[in-house]
Amino acid sequence: MKTDWNNVAQWYDNYLSGEDTYQEAVIAPNIVRLIDPSKGKRILDVACGQGYFARLCAAKGAEVVGIDQSAVLIEKAKSQAGEKELYIAGNAETLDAYKLETFDVVFTVLAFENIKNIAAVMEGMRQVTRPDGKVVLVLLHPSFRIPQHTDWGFDSKKTVQYRKVEKYLSEISIPIELSPFKGEAKTVTTTFHRSMQWYMKSFRNAGFAITNLEEWNSHKKSQPGPRQAAEDNARKEIPMFLALELKKL
Repeated sequence: MKTDWNNVAQWYDNYLSGEDTYQEAVIAPNIVRLIDPSKGKRILDVACGQGYFARLCAAKGAEVVGIDQSAVLIEKAKSQAGEKELYIAGNAETLDAYKLETFDVVFTVLAFENIKNIAAVMEGMRQVTRPDGKVVLVLLHPSFRIPQHTDWGFDSKKTVQYRKVEKYLSEISIPIELSPFKGEAKTVTTTFHRSMQWYMKSFRNAGFAITNLEEWNSHKKSQPGPRQAAEDNARKEIPMFLALELKKL
């Protein structure tokens, strides 16, 4: 399948293999807690990439299916798969085409921002989620993390670091240039920003209600210096990620 993520698959795989990433330190322990994978549970990871989070669930005893549009990332997932893992190269916007049966938990991590047709994805999730099941979504916090339209600012009089937000309510398509390896051509991916209100309407239209909401902050610490305390405090107060649990109405 053609996707720009094929061009940066090796870079992304290298990044997730590194230490002290947000995925490892912040998202992984929290997503496992929310999903609560255990023996006998069936779990679907939508836009699974190379299977980083799917493997964590399988290690707890769950049966996991992962689907991603990048055939390159799916091959990487398959190369590390255990007996409780199945990976499919496919489009999240057409989940109903893959005869996936139903799942106790359907989840996706930092992928909705890269998907254009969220309505189609939500419809597919509704079809594959069991009546008593749930959907868990992890997003870059749409109130504070909008590429090219939010940034850090510093008030020297108050000695306070703050988050500057230039746009929020508008739905925005944002091109992102990536240069994963020195000497290679740049790859452009697209990030879609949507407001909380936009997501709420999409969930309701798809037959879901939000039953839990959590905001996760950064674990990073600043180096010693005059702004260290302000920067560390800002990280604690302004969340980086938004986690949502959805259930069928």
